[in-house]
Amino acid sequence: MNTRMREGRGRGASALVRAARTAAAAAAGILLSAALSFGQFIESRGVWGFSFGELYPSGAFAENARRGGAGFGFFYAKRLGRSPVFAGGEFAFHYYGDTHRHESMAGIGVPEVQLDVETFNNIVQGLFILRVEPLRGGVKLFAEALAGVSYLFTDTSVYSHTFPWEDLAYDINYDSFTVTAGAGGGLALRVGRPRDRPERRRKESLIEIKVRYMAGGVAKYLRQGSIVVEGDTFTYQVEKSATSFVTVQMGFSFFF
Repeated sequence: MNTRMREGRGRGASALVRAARTAAAAAAGILLSAALSFGQFIESRGVWGFSFGELYPSGAFAENARRGGAGFGFFYAKRLGRSPVFAGGEFAFHYYGDTHRHESMAGIGVPEVQLDVETFNNIVQGLFILRVEPLRGGVKLFAEALAGVSYLFTDTSVYSHTFPWEDLAYDINYDSFTVTAGAGGGLALRVGRPRDRPERRRKESLIEIKVRYMAGGVAKYLRQGSIVVEGDTFTYQVEKSATSFVTVQMGFSFFF
């Protein structure tokens, strides 16, 4: 298997530094807000939620990937003392491009049988999250600071061309790890809360819209069209650059 390497423009380090500064500034704002709001009281112990939406590559990553994607995330955080600051973790999954083609089984003497071959370029993230959100109000603005690791991988699945589309084979073609940091914020709108009872903790359900910028470190990865198939052989066109992107998502959060 031949591999052709194309080097990116090497802007990953500076992008990561900028993101780290942004995250530090957001964290400082969170701590300041916590100090100013310390005298307030709310009975919620923590928050969990999920979101889904669009991904837009940024910088050198956009030059290589050239196509947006989609994804989802799940987070869980506990309130720090009686402040409006929540600390916890998040798992996120995104894809930033895919290819689909039809193949026959001619290579094993069955040309009349058609198969579907689908390749996805993916990013999985494990993140530490700090989130500041007002303790009261039906409409609230919130801010987030995040840092963690990104796992970039490209996988290919082969499945039958007709219903029930049975999976026949699967393989991870290429993968790598890098660090990431970022910040974001959004708007949360309360959609439900049970009647307050003195003996029970306050619970809230909110719908939220948020935007994030995640500055990813330099990594090697495949993009849409990086696997070049020529007859019975194939090559990988590996890219290398910073892996930054912006997400625009909608989701739900639940205070408990």
